[in-house]
Amino acid sequence: MALKEFREDKQYLDADYERLKTEHANEFVVIHSKQVVASGANLETVLSEAREKIGDNLKHSVVEYLGTRKVEMVV
Repeated sequence: MALKEFREDKQYLDADYERLKTEHANEFVVIHSKQVVASGANLETVLSEAREKIGDNLKHSVVEYLGTRKVEMVV
């Protein structure tokens, strides 16, 4: 069941990525049950806030950084 919910949350993020990136520019977001349950610039703070709201469900949630800068890597 947790994998199915994770996939649904990932699909939610992908479908609404541009809107979420505008609302949460340069922030980490935690998505659970197709909702942003926590967001902010500091990952540790965001995870702590999410853990307070959804407890152990955090480990089945999508955590993403919504950066606005284009990143290029040379390998």
